[in-house]
Amino acid sequence: MPTVASGRSLRGLWHKWSIRKCFPAHRLMHLRASPHEVALGCAVGVFVAITPLLGAHMLIAALLAGFLRGSVPAAVLGTFFGNPVSWPIIWTSTYAVGLQIIGPDDVLGAGDFEQNVMLLWAALLERSPELLNATGALLWPLLLPMLMGSLPLGLLAAAIVYYISRNLVRGWRPTSPYDSATDLSRATIYRALAR
Repeated sequence: MPTVASGRSLRGLWHKWSIRKCFPAHRLMHLRASPHEVALGCAVGVFVAITPLLGAHMLIAALLAGFLRGSVPAAVLGTFFGNPVSWPIIWTSTYAVGLQIIGPDDVLGAGDFEQNVMLLWAALLERSPELLNATGALLWPLLLPMLMGSLPLGLLAAAIVYYISRNLVRGWRPTSPYDSATDLSRATIYRALAR
């Protein structure tokens, strides 16, 4: 088998590269942060991913994770919870929950929604700031319920992700023999016996 100058096989290098590049969870386990910080970063990323603020997810997650002293790389990875496969589910559920919170008074009908989207598209193509502002105001009845609905759903998803990721990181990383009082007393006994 061909080898590199360091003596390692190309197969070993390829395997190491593929594991690190293809599985973000593998990178998540090796961040230099406590399990709490990694889990908090993941939870912040998932919370932000549920909001309808497309295009700003990573920036908001990084700022919020930094403010809460969580892991910023974990927060950025957590934003990938929102993706083209999960967006339809996230958006419909946040809209439905938001309507329950604020009430169905300002419901945007399907015909109105389609007309507003076409106006927004025309404003983007014409690059008219006035038309874009007017169309943005027309979409507010859709955006407000989604923002309101994303708060409870995001908090619930963040709590679940925090618990799961904290336990995964704790279980994945090697533990020190001095993690708890019983392990400390065991280590003291072993050292005394070794003398």
